[in-house]
Amino acid sequence: MLAVSVVAALAAGCTFAVGSVLQQSAAREAPQSISMSWRLLVDLAHRRKWLLGISADVGSFALQALALAFGPLALVQPLLVTGLLFAVPLAVRWRGRRLGPREWAGTIAVGAGLAAFLAASSPTDGVPQTTWDKWLLILIAVGGLMVLGIVIGGALTGALRASAYALSAGAAFGLLAALTKASTHLLSQGAGVFFTSWQPYGMAGVALAGAIVQQSAFQAGPLPASVPVMDAVEPTVAVLIGVFAFSEHVSTTSGALAFEALGILLVLGGIITLDRSPVVLELQAPVEADQPAGREPSSRLRPGLPEPTRPR
Repeated sequence: MLAVSVVAALAAGCTFAVGSVLQQSAAREAPQSISMSWRLLVDLAHRRKWLLGISADVGSFALQALALAFGPLALVQPLLVTGLLFAVPLAVRWRGRRLGPREWAGTIAVGAGLAAFLAASSPTDGVPQTTWDKWLLILIAVGGLMVLGIVIGGALTGALRASAYALSAGAAFGLLAALTKASTHLLSQGAGVFFTSWQPYGMAGVALAGAIVQQSAFQAGPLPASVPVMDAVEPTVAVLIGVFAFSEHVSTTSGALAFEALGILLVLGGIITLDRSPVVLELQAPVEADQPAGREPSSRLRPGLPEPTRPR
């Protein structure tokens, strides 16, 4: 049944890509004064594009849960990042631009780096539950990483703020994946066990916190500055939790470690390339409203050239 896990994870990644583009398009129109607040979610809940994006996310989450029910955490999470190869081009096209060689290189580097890490690590399944002591350490570590990203993001602006907030969101969603795996196992033992365990309620709390930080990242800068970071951090955190708490195993031979390191370097290089991309910087400029790409001529601007006038 591992094939079911792979197909569901790939479908979840693609669905997440569509949802991310719609959510970021709505979030960038929200007032900056409500960033990092539950009021941001209230504001976005009145926007049709955001609701459509959330619907796509719900579908993605269901597919992710299905994948985790049939496969190890260390396999499922990295496969979800295939959505990155759809999200970045789709987001740029939505804004009436096209990716240049630099942006394609950064996007592919992130996807290829994570694929290399997955292939080298050769993850295997573990146990469905872990101890409370390990959960406590996980919550402290992930919570600390989230706070760090939020604090750093608050001191930055533009694309760098979006990337810092995305670090926090990715950490939250990596933890959410682990809680989802545990909750799926609890549900298989019956409704009574499920509703009397803390993991489902922890899952809801982490999902809410992650959503606030994620939407703040979407609001702070263009999608290519946030999604690659989230897609890199989320599986990294999930794999680490899987190895630490669920006895999942990854290869630690010298050759495997070398390819895993290469994968990590590709991911970091891709993220830096996208953060410094001229197209990303152009997308940072405010516009009156988003439009699908078909509404205006598509072109990739060069630094120093004026932005084409939008049809009135």
